[in-house]
Amino acid sequence: MKAQELYQKGLDLGREGQYKEAVEAFTQAINLHPDFVEAYIYRAYDQTRTGDQHGGVKDFQKAMDIYRARGRWDIADMLLVPLNALQNEIKFEQEDQGQPEVEDEPKGK
Repeated sequence: MKAQELYQKGLDLGREGQYKEAVEAFTQAINLHPDFVEAYIYRAYDQTRTGDQHGGVKDFQKAMDIYRARGRWDIADMLLVPLNALQNEIKFEQEDQGQPEVEDEPKGK
């Protein structure tokens, strides 16, 4: 399958509530096309739906990096909203469990 077909498969699986399978499809698309920014974004959302908030944070950050490298700071900045919401969710969960906080966006970016 081509990256675009795997991406579409991930979208379809996500719509059906099959989030783990959607993550796998998006991962395969990314493996074929490492700068497939949309696949990172949707994989981030579906990872959070499977309970992998840290994976979601990494994917949002990667998508932002790709957009910045393309000179699309405007789109990268829009991703700060779901990224910050996810980081806050992790922070509150960790505070409830007495764990250290999640690291914010890497410095120097």
